Amino acid sequence: MPRFAGVKLTEESIQKAREWFADNAQACIDEVLNGEVKVNDQDSYIKWRQENINDALKGRYDHTLSFLQRAHTIQTGECIALLP
Repeated sequence: MPRFAGVKLTEESIQKAREWFADNAQACIDEVLNGEVKVNDQDSYIKWRQENINDALKGRYDHTLSFLQRAHTIQTGECIALLP
């Protein structure tokens, strides 16, 4: 299991972080579809975000700092600042 800020992250926290990133990408798609946000090429944007969802759920972002920070926050309730 990976560690972040001295905390061993659980499989449950990792899975919840994957789902958080997937849900976030879906929310971006929804904003475009309901007209809240405009993008230059809607079809390409949606395709890219759908790829983000698939990648997140497959664990392809698990190694990134933002992912580890999110999993840590989910597990501990504490958000560690990345920059001083």
